[in-house]
Amino acid sequence: MTNNGKGTLTGKPPEKAKRREIIVRELGAELGALIAASRAVTSEAAESLGPGVSASAFQMLQWLHSFGPTKASGIAEALSMDRSVISRLAKELRKLGLVEAGPDSEDARSIVYRIAEPARGKVAEAIARKGSHFEMRISGWPDADLMHLTRLLRRLNGRIL
Repeated sequence: MTNNGKGTLTGKPPEKAKRREIIVRELGAELGALIAASRAVTSEAAESLGPGVSASAFQMLQWLHSFGPTKASGIAEALSMDRSVISRLAKELRKLGLVEAGPDSEDARSIVYRIAEPARGKVAEAIARKGSHFEMRISGWPDADLMHLTRLLRRLNGRIL
């Protein structure tokens, strides 16, 4: 049995507890490196759309590119952001000519955001460039490894297959 530092026994022998601690630390380091690399690539893609386009704004553009016109509340939920943040990002993106706002076809009182028609090609190119960085990292991986990693990440993210 191992003491967890709070006077409670964990039930793990000291060597297993230490091994687990090392594994978890290494996992954290790898996840941190992945997140940092992802942020760098996202920031680069955002900057390619113009000065002042943040990584968060780029995430919003990616969402709109993938799912089409959406209310601020839907984008906020999907990206785990506050609705006020989405509204602020939309305002910035509208000023840059990257996003348009219009009435919802199902509820004229609601506003939906969409990628501005003149910006669609530029946004699609930035998203493709970002995706190519990821594709290069996994290009030699067998499908079975990709599927296994996807399952593990879903589990880590708290989703059920």
